[in-house]
Amino acid sequence: MFNFYEPTVLEEWVENFYIEHDIRTPFDLTIDNISATLGIGVTFAPGIHDEAIFDEDYTHVFINSLHSPQRQWEIFCHELCHSLRHIGNQLMMPNTFRELQETQANSFQLYAALPFFMIREMNLPATQNEIIDHLSKEFGVTHQLANRRWDQILRRVTRGRSHYEFVTTLANQYKRADPANWSHETKKLFHLAIQRKLRKGEGVVSR
Repeated sequence: MFNFYEPTVLEEWVENFYIEHDIRTPFDLTIDNISATLGIGVTFAPGIHDEAIFDEDYTHVFINSLHSPQRQWEIFCHELCHSLRHIGNQLMMPNTFRELQETQANSFQLYAALPFFMIREMNLPATQNEIIDHLSKEFGVTHQLANRRWDQILRRVTRGRSHYEFVTTLANQYKRADPANWSHETKKLFHLAIQRKLRKGEGVVSR
């Protein structure tokens, strides 16, 4: 069913980034592993504000330790986008630019926490609820995030299939309309119709 899935540019970037750093299985997707691989500092403390502080040389992520482990991982993925993809201090940015960064970080979170290139290698259960539960357990995320990601994947597959069917239909229509593909009888009838129009004095435009 994944043949028609169409990843975004950001999603492809995340996949290439993971593969480049040998992050290839759900087992590799942990805060400890990725922070160690990338040299990112992480502080957990009760009640602190979830955020990332970074510059060109170093990144430090702060996560509220009162969150569940699954939620902590999701927050880490969100903040990871800011350090890898963004520049500047959000407190000094216009609201529209800050909102744009947050939107991108939310998308990044889905791609980083539940990478499609890992999902497509899985033997998924048959029902929707079972799939959500399976993704939640395998990737260590909340059911809410797993459900969002699976819904996104299904919509991408549907859109990709619709696009394929549309292009195929257009190609078939063009093929039928191309005189080079007409039968001898069809060509004969076409020329006969033109001759009749010429005899009646009607203008004929052929392109």
